[in-house]
Amino acid sequence: MHRRRDGRRRGQIDPRMMMLLMQLGRQIANLEYKPPATLALMALNSAVYLYEFSLPFRVPDVCMHPAKILFGGDWKRLVLSAFYHADDYHLYYNMSSLLWKGVQLEQQFGTEEFIGMTLVLLGLSHSFYVAAAWIMYTLGISSSSMQTCAVGFSAVLFAYKVVLNFNSPRMTNVYGISVPLKYACWLELVMISIITPNASFLGHLCGILAGLVYVTGGRAIMLGSIFSAASSSAPASAPSRHTIQRGILRPNRQRRRQEEEDADLAEAMRRSRMDHALRNRGVYR
Repeated sequence: MHRRRDGRRRGQIDPRMMMLLMQLGRQIANLEYKPPATLALMALNSAVYLYEFSLPFRVPDVCMHPAKILFGGDWKRLVLSAFYHADDYHLYYNMSSLLWKGVQLEQQFGTEEFIGMTLVLLGLSHSFYVAAAWIMYTLGISSSSMQTCAVGFSAVLFAYKVVLNFNSPRMTNVYGISVPLKYACWLELVMISIITPNASFLGHLCGILAGLVYVTGGRAIMLGSIFSAASSSAPASAPSRHTIQRGILRPNRQRRRQEEEDADLAEAMRRSRMDHALRNRGVYR
């Protein structure tokens, strides 16, 4: 999640970005299980970024602006802001992270529940963001909190990480620091804010809080109301190979994916910080 003021340049292709996208494409091609909802989300985010100039809404029209949401009733920003991105590296990191988290979550819970989970986590994290901005403004903690203009899918990605690792007993390495995997999101929250000052600390924090609400009781309540009607009317069918495998996370594969994701995170943030220094592109989420 990045806070954004300036628009990106149009019609320019970064050769480094093309190489990263080709690498991401190879990773998708090599997947044993290709999760349809995850790939659809990646395609949607990418299409919005590539064709933003042809869409009816631009970043200033959809970014998370708490004042315009609360006082202007512009509720579309709560949802649409997640699918817009600030620059090439912002998009690449988020889509790379979405791929590795999504493939595990969608295989573990199934496509239908993964879609419901995504909707719930997006609504929770962005609602928390607006509420927190209003509280900080009301208490005089931050006079600018209501005027931010934030875009990106990373609040949902932080929530995914909480859901994925909440009960994990394993350790992981984040920027050379060994930490229990279930607490890695908190360390990443701090490290990303230090390395990339343009990142929205509040947005990422609200993603973590949304994930915690979901795994500590919100899942049963929220998904139950979403899917109760569909499940009662749907015909019974034989479980697929992937349905049978729900809930089974292969530790070695998950560890490799976590290490690859951490490496991608470090590289994407290094590139983003370099580009920001060279181009002085403004502030974004």
